[in-house]
Amino acid sequence: MVAVFHVWPFLIPGGYVGVDVFFVISGYLITGVLVREAEATGKINIPAFYLRRARRLLPTAMLVLLVVGALTPLCLPASQWVDGMAEMALSAVQLENWRLAAKSVAYLARDSAPSPVQHYWSLSIEEQFYVVWPGLIMAGLSASRLFKLSWRAMLLALFGTVIIASLAASMWLTAVDPAPAYFVTFTRIWELALGGFAALEFPAIGNAKRRILGVLGIAGILAAGFLFSSKTPFPGYAALLPTLATILVILSGRSSSPLSVFALLKSRPFQFVGDISYSLYLWHWPIVVYVSQRTGETVGPLAGTAILLASVGLAAISKVHVEDRFRSPRSSHSVRRRLGELAAALVVFSLVPLVALFAQHAGLARERAFIASHPNDYPGARSLFANEPVPVVTAFAPPLATIKQDLPPTEACRVTLDGAEPLRCRFGDPNGHFKVFLIGDSHAEQWVPAFEGVAADRGWNASSFTKYACPLFPAMLALNDRPYTNCLNWGQRMLEIIQQEKPDLIILGQRLDLLPYFKEGEAQVPVPATLIQLWRRLEALGAKVIVIADTPSWGVKPENCPDCSIPYKSIARPDPLIAAHQAYGRPVGLSISTTLSALTNTVLRSSATSMYGVTRII
Repeated sequence: MVAVFHVWPFLIPGGYVGVDVFFVISGYLITGVLVREAEATGKINIPAFYLRRARRLLPTAMLVLLVVGALTPLCLPASQWVDGMAEMALSAVQLENWRLAAKSVAYLARDSAPSPVQHYWSLSIEEQFYVVWPGLIMAGLSASRLFKLSWRAMLLALFGTVIIASLAASMWLTAVDPAPAYFVTFTRIWELALGGFAALEFPAIGNAKRRILGVLGIAGILAAGFLFSSKTPFPGYAALLPTLATILVILSGRSSSPLSVFALLKSRPFQFVGDISYSLYLWHWPIVVYVSQRTGETVGPLAGTAILLASVGLAAISKVHVEDRFRSPRSSHSVRRRLGELAAALVVFSLVPLVALFAQHAGLARERAFIASHPNDYPGARSLFANEPVPVVTAFAPPLATIKQDLPPTEACRVTLDGAEPLRCRFGDPNGHFKVFLIGDSHAEQWVPAFEGVAADRGWNASSFTKYACPLFPAMLALNDRPYTNCLNWGQRMLEIIQQEKPDLIILGQRLDLLPYFKEGEAQVPVPATLIQLWRRLEALGAKVIVIADTPSWGVKPENCPDCSIPYKSIARPDPLIAAHQAYGRPVGLSISTTLSALTNTVLRSSATSMYGVTRII
């Protein structure tokens, strides 16, 4: 399901729920193994458990990371190398989900290209589950002995507490900040715990009822796969459908009926897919990323079929020659020694991408130092006012490998999603008589470097006020199909500050595609008329108002194709920077865009000269 979703998301738009099915099954199986061992021996051999898990999961995972590390410089543009190496290192130590959670809240970097190892986030959560779960079961065993209570009742209480707390956190964070909610461990652990709960409490059910439960379970999983989409708030309460449906399939158990779900899942095709499912999950995503990157197009029927066949082939080979070979111990060493050897190998393996990352950073630091020491060789927007030929450019500034990190260092000045009180960042002369406000969302924030130089040279008393996904707009906007109340409150506070401080110049910047919130049956707020009314209101307070046109959206990620042959006229209207490039017959030396619609910090700083044109109206 997950592989088909990644290849053809339009075919099964909610196919990502396959990961949730996997979490429940994993929790069920692992808890059953641990509980049976504890009941038989009175304890859990935790080192042996970790060794079994490592032999089962790590060999193929490390092999795929090794192959991805070798192919990344060949198949991906330089702009993805730094992130790729960092994610490989974190995937090796099972922390990729936290990396993706952190990236998901980096607002200016939200259009970043997918990493070929980002699917390791689910494996990371599973491994983190393995770290705490045996200890929790042993704690339940010890507590039951101490308080002379039923061990299973104690575990059910512990598991139930984990489920309720984690599910509540998942619902809350999904509603408040859905991007990181998808990846963080504490919003997902309840799904594995739910499987563990089912492993403890398995009621006796008749054959007829089991068949019904199995059909309902499969129907629930398929319903989630076909009815959910990228717009579904997830995980949150929506994850209850695929997870509870999986529990129904588990409860359906064995059946002798040829029409049962058990018979379907025991058939040879399903057994084959089940046997290779782990390797298939690991192999398919890098292939999808590489093919999409090389073709630059949506995967079609032929390419998608080829991707799936290649993934199945690699998975089948890995199952036989990697998974099965490492699963059975061949060494006569003790469990602790073998676990230590495996841990040492894992550390060494995870150091490989780290060493490559550090070496790459060192080389990029030298390149940046050279570029910084030769500013006249990289004029960028200054070429608009050049009175002499622009020098021949031999490299881009910033280097293409770091273009996605070249963001304005102003994140501390931006109000977060759940904040409503404006934050002020000052630049220029704090005692200057000419007061300037830069206001808006991240599309206004990105212009701070360009205005810093002008404000310093002109002695402006300048301040920036920006908020996450929130322009200055006097009506309710929508965010994730909900009213963005904090944005409206922030805007009202900004109007109060403007009225109190009466700036001489207000510079506004924002995304072009504003979406006002309105309920069914209500008239939608007219955006252009509302904005014009706002600007006139600001002018009535005595300020001059300048509105910066939105940064064009490329439609393709420009950092991934610096040498591509897209005609300028097909992506943007005639631009003076393009004209300068054409007049001199060579590039002006600066990498312009970091994402689909954000400019690099370097090119914005070079734009300070062109910002002097703003002062002509003052």
